[in-house]
Amino acid sequence: MLILVACSSGNESQIKGKWSLAGSMTADAPTSFWFKWGGSVVAPWEKHNIIMQSKGEYEFIDDTHIKINMQSGYYNGNSYYFEIVKLDEKKMVLKTNFQEIEMKRVED
Repeated sequence: MLILVACSSGNESQIKGKWSLAGSMTADAPTSFWFKWGGSVVAPWEKHNIIMQSKGEYEFIDDTHIKINMQSGYYNGNSYYFEIVKLDEKKMVLKTNFQEIEMKRVED
């Protein structure tokens, strides 16, 4: 008998939901991220009162690193790698070589 058990890491289950910027970020950056089950992500942004969004996929490289590949919208074709500095029920901090992005959960 073969039994397969699938489980996700703590960060993989914690990241699901909508997150909004809690701090500042560079220009032309998303105002929020929506991490969905199945590995899809939506990143809306606003510029000059025009709301647009990009869609893509995310995957965990390991428990503390995430890769986001945008496949449509403004960020189409871009890939981003983040270190997960903090992730709990209310707050997420993602870090690149250039900046830290602080976000707060707005919805599960």
